[in-house]
Amino acid sequence: MSFHPKVTNSVVRLPTVLAIGFTGCSSFADEPRIRRLVCDLLIKQQEATQGILYGVSSATSEGDLLFSESCLQFGIPIRVLLPPPQEYFRKDSNTDNWLRAEQVLKKAVSVSFVSGQESGEEGDYARGIQIVQQSQLLIALWDGEPSVAKDGTQEIVSFAGGIGRPVIWIHSKTGAIQILNEPALKRIQQTHDQELNFLNGLSDMGETLLTDSPAELARAWLQKLDKNASRFAPQVRRLSSIPIMYTAAAAFSSGAGLQMPHSKVWLGIGTALGITAAAIPIVLRLSQRQTRWARTRTAAEVCRSVLALWDSPDEYQVIGPEIIPELAGALRSLKLLRALDGSRSEMALDEFKRRYRLERISQQLQYFSTHAVQSGSEARNYRIASCLCIGLAILISMWLFVDGKELAIAHSFVGKRGLAVAVSALFQLATISGAFLIVKDCKRRQWRYRELHNCLKEWDSELSALRTWTTVMNVTCRVERALLVELLEWRFLVRNVKLTRK
Repeated sequence: MSFHPKVTNSVVRLPTVLAIGFTGCSSFADEPRIRRLVCDLLIKQQEATQGILYGVSSATSEGDLLFSESCLQFGIPIRVLLPPPQEYFRKDSNTDNWLRAEQVLKKAVSVSFVSGQESGEEGDYARGIQIVQQSQLLIALWDGEPSVAKDGTQEIVSFAGGIGRPVIWIHSKTGAIQILNEPALKRIQQTHDQELNFLNGLSDMGETLLTDSPAELARAWLQKLDKNASRFAPQVRRLSSIPIMYTAAAAFSSGAGLQMPHSKVWLGIGTALGITAAAIPIVLRLSQRQTRWARTRTAAEVCRSVLALWDSPDEYQVIGPEIIPELAGALRSLKLLRALDGSRSEMALDEFKRRYRLERISQQLQYFSTHAVQSGSEARNYRIASCLCIGLAILISMWLFVDGKELAIAHSFVGKRGLAVAVSALFQLATISGAFLIVKDCKRRQWRYRELHNCLKEWDSELSALRTWTTVMNVTCRVERALLVELLEWRFLVRNVKLTRK
């Protein structure tokens, strides 16, 4: 089964995905008719979907099994959510249903257990809610009658409608089909994922796909984003300094020009420089460049975090769409690619720890150490330059003030105007240094790099001593959250710049 979109304009692209959840009654009279209706709905959605369609369901009832089997019949990946432990529903299933469930579990791309809930009614309810939360569209097989228990189909359908999910309701007795929240269904079918389209549309930067593997696609996509983000970032820093330089030059020309011959010419130059300084951000589209860099770097780091935990035995979500809604489509796509990766095998704990410490923590320690030194050096140089310029300007000004009367009477000091101009130039250079110190955020970056470096060293020591998957994954998830914390700042930048994203 191919995991690429039906239409692609470049080689390295994440597929768009549509998740269809299922909830339904445990028994129904006319099974062939219900199966035919479910299959017809899946075919229609499959034809309308440009990327990958996959199902999310349980496997504890006849309705769940019918939906899962229908998905597998048409090559639609199915993700199964179960109550813990697996024996809970095995002992309550008859032999035929258990044999069917075994086949579904073998062919499912992923099997997850709803954690944090006891078996029973509350656990079943929690599982139904998670199915809705992990889906964009819900198919409900329901007789329309009120539920006896809180985990009934009515409660799940009500929850889905309350959060705006479209629901396709199949009446389990009559076979009638009704669409609840139809406008939401139309939006799903008509709306394209703008952020994923933007990221997929970036230059491949020489990246190619050597194999038809989900892991290969995810890694190539990361490299593509990483190269594009690195290409954007230097331009942003370099171009952002130009308006500062022009503004300072305009202030210098307008002020110091009054002390120079042909003052009108100097004033004209200062005005032209001021107009240029105001126009440069618009002409060079600095705001758009900054936003493009932030969006690309954010997506790259999220993808890097997903790949860091790719070979872990269970599914761990470090950051979700509730934190960065713009990347909901990319996160769904990466999550499904990981589930589809048939070559992914659960490696030994010691090997996972070794690779994670070497490829993730060691590299980040080196990165934070190097950049802390660089940021500290930059901050120190800007402060020294600012202090020297201000100090020299003050000394020259004081000297001119003290000796002003004698110079005015004797008319013997021909360099007076030149010194006055030098004072103005020195103050402008101090202003530029201070502006660069603030714009490049050197002090805060140095402090943040050192803080993360110290935290990583502590977590690395913990990982080396831990001996179980649960404890190791608790620490690795903590590491990933710490490394992604800067995304909140970048997300704020992206969400608050009023741009038309094209």
